[in-house]
Amino acid sequence: MNKPMQALSRRYFDCIYRDMVRKRLRAQLEHVQTQAAEVFLDLGCHVGYNTNRVRKVLCPKQTLGLEFDHLSIQEARDRGIDVARHDLNQPLPLRSNSVDVVTAFDVLEHLVETWQVITEIYRVLKPGGFVLIDCPNLAAWHNIFALVLGLQPSSGPHLISIVDSDLGFVEDMHRRDHNLSEQQVEVASTSKMHRHIVIPAYRSLRRVLVKAGFEIENSWGFGYYPFPPVISDWLCRIDVSHAHHFIIKARKPVHARHYEAYRPLCLTEVEGSL
Repeated sequence: MNKPMQALSRRYFDCIYRDMVRKRLRAQLEHVQTQAAEVFLDLGCHVGYNTNRVRKVLCPKQTLGLEFDHLSIQEARDRGIDVARHDLNQPLPLRSNSVDVVTAFDVLEHLVETWQVITEIYRVLKPGGFVLIDCPNLAAWHNIFALVLGLQPSSGPHLISIVDSDLGFVEDMHRRDHNLSEQQVEVASTSKMHRHIVIPAYRSLRRVLVKAGFEIENSWGFGYYPFPPVISDWLCRIDVSHAHHFIIKARKPVHARHYEAYRPLCLTEVEGSL
């Protein structure tokens, strides 16, 4: 491929990728809305940017966050979020039936203990509460085609980091998406935060959520490569199973278990014990 065509291809894929990201971020806020949410928990809250976006929609009485990267925690706290450092592969440091809404945006793919975190989300949710999960799809067509060609899927699992890929334009997109300089790319290569480990396939994650006791309320797909946005949006509506990203809204049944209202564990009070 000559250089002009290569540059045009990179620009096209960058465009459809960014369109997917914009629509996904907008959908997170649209589908997290609820009538009442006293306690909101964001798993993998990072610096609190997404946590703050969701908090403005929910207006909860208490906003909690769990984050493993110690460098991000202070910035999240500066945004007024009650954050504790915690490995999400371990049981959540919260009482059962104490949270109204849980969000897990771009989190599951960084964890090893997928089943444990799903059952822990179920445990801490109040009956009638819900979780909104957003993650890449292992069964997306571009990942399937990569395997057919003998390449590592771009969505992972990653051998080094998210910014390492067999395809140069994928590396460039991920580097720009995470605002990483060349030096930061080297740091990312040694950081678990920038590596996808267990990437769920859409249908498989739905099955596991139901097995944990959840009721699937709805789901949405985003990005159907290599098609342009108009065609991609239509394909995502009829075939979420092969979209690049998906969002699943799963609810803990109201009749799941009786609970008594009480103040949830204050995360900053127990951080030292985590």
